[in-house]
Amino acid sequence: MAKTSSIDSQPAPQNARVPRRGYVVLLAGLLSNFSVGIIYTWSNIRDVLEAYPEWGVAQLTVPFSIGGLTLALLLIVAGSLQDRFGPRPVMVAGILMVGGGTILSGLVTRTPGLFFITFGVIVGAGLAFVYACPRPAAMKWFDPSRKGMINGLVVTGFGLGALWMGPVQIWLLHGVGLSLEATLAILGTLILLIGLPCAALMVDPPSGYVPPAPPREDDVPLSDGKRHAPSVALKTAIRTPQAWMLLGIYALFCSAGAMVIGSIGSIMSTQTAGGLDGALGTRLAFLLPMAVPVLALTNAMGRSGGGIGSDYLGRKRTFVVMHVVLLLNLFLLQFWTTPGLIFAGVLIAGACYGAALAVTPSIVADYFGLKAYGANYGFVFFGWGISLLLGPQIGSSVLAATGSYIGAYQAAIGLLAISMLLVFLLRQPHFASAVVLDRPAPEPTAIPVPVPAPAPALATAGHSTA
Repeated sequence: MAKTSSIDSQPAPQNARVPRRGYVVLLAGLLSNFSVGIIYTWSNIRDVLEAYPEWGVAQLTVPFSIGGLTLALLLIVAGSLQDRFGPRPVMVAGILMVGGGTILSGLVTRTPGLFFITFGVIVGAGLAFVYACPRPAAMKWFDPSRKGMINGLVVTGFGLGALWMGPVQIWLLHGVGLSLEATLAILGTLILLIGLPCAALMVDPPSGYVPPAPPREDDVPLSDGKRHAPSVALKTAIRTPQAWMLLGIYALFCSAGAMVIGSIGSIMSTQTAGGLDGALGTRLAFLLPMAVPVLALTNAMGRSGGGIGSDYLGRKRTFVVMHVVLLLNLFLLQFWTTPGLIFAGVLIAGACYGAALAVTPSIVADYFGLKAYGANYGFVFFGWGISLLLGPQIGSSVLAATGSYIGAYQAAIGLLAISMLLVFLLRQPHFASAVVLDRPAPEPTAIPVPVPAPAPALATAGHSTA
C-alpha cells in the first residue's frame, strides 16, 4: 500500500483559516528568493571585470552562463533532496552556497578560471537548492485551488532580487568607492544574513494536515487544477508525454522571451531610427538606464499575475493567452522604430516570460502531485535551461548576420507556434493505483442544515386552504 502523505486525511471544514505558520512559510519563501538575486546583477559585475587585464572579452559572459546552466541542471537533484529530507536543510545549504560563493568570488576576481567555479558553479548550485524549496513547501499549506497564487508570489521574489541588490552594488562601487572584491564580500554577507533566517522557517505541514478549503458552491464540481493530484515519482512522470511536452513548452516559450529581455539595450539601440545620434536619441538615452529595473518589475508582475490568473482561468487557458499576447507582440515589434514603442514591446515580452515561470510549476503540481514535486519540476525545468542557450543565441546570431533583429523575431514566432501546438495537445494524465505515491484528501462536503417544514394553515369556514 502506498505511504500516506500529509495531504491524505479527512477534509478540513470550509471557511477554516490557514494556520499562521503557513503564511510565515510563504513569506519566508518569497524573501529567501529575494535574497539571492546576485546572478541577475551580472551586468554590474561584468562592467568592473571588463577593466581587469586578466579578463578577455569572450570570458565576460562565462560566469553568468555557467551559473544559469548549473541552476537548471541541479534543480532536479535539489528537488529530489527536498522531497526526501524536507525544505529546511536543503535551503540552508543553498543559502550557504550562494552567500559563501559570492564571498569567495571576491577573493578570486583576478583569476577567471577560479571565478568560473566560485560564481558559476557554487553560486549556481546554491540557487538551485534555494529555488527548489519554497514552492512545494508553501503549496502544502494552502488549498490546491491557490497553487498558481503561491507559485506566482514565491517566484516574484526571485525576479525582484535584482531590484535591491543592483542599486546596492552601484552604491558600494561608485557611491562609496569600494572595490569589486569588497563589494562582493558585503553582498555575500547580506545574502547570508537575510537568507538563513528565512531558511530556518521553511517547514512542511505536520503529518495529517489538510489545508482549509475556501468557500465554494456545493453543487459546482472542482476542476483538476483546484484539487490535489495523486503524486507519482519522477520515473513515472517522465514516461508520460505530458512531462516532455511541458519541458518543450518551457524551452520554446522562454526562448522567445529570453531572446528579447536578454538584449533589451541592444534591441532599443539597434531598432531606434538613427540610434543615439538620431532625432530620437534624447528619448532613447532617457529610457536606456530605466530598461533593466523597469523590466525586472514587469517580469515580477508577470509572475504574480500569471500565477493568480491561472487559478481563475485555468492553466491551459492562461498558457494560450500568454502565447497569443507574445506572438502578437513579437509580430508588431519588428515594425516599431521609436524608443517608447520598442520599450513597451520588450516589457510585454518580460511580463509573458515571467508568467511562464509561475504557470509551469503550477501545472506540474496539477499533473504529478506534490509528494515528488521537487524532482518532477526539476525535470521540466530543464526546458528553461535550454531556453538560456537557444533564445539569446538566435538573437545574437541573427544580429551578427543581418544587423537587425527582425529575423530573430520571426524565428521566435516559429518557436511560439510549435509551443502553442503543444499546449493544445496537453491533457491531464491518469495513473494506475500501483504507481501512485499518495491519495489526495476527498473534497470537502457541506453539512446539510435541516429546514423545518412549513406549518399547515388552519381551515376556517368559508375559506379554502388551497
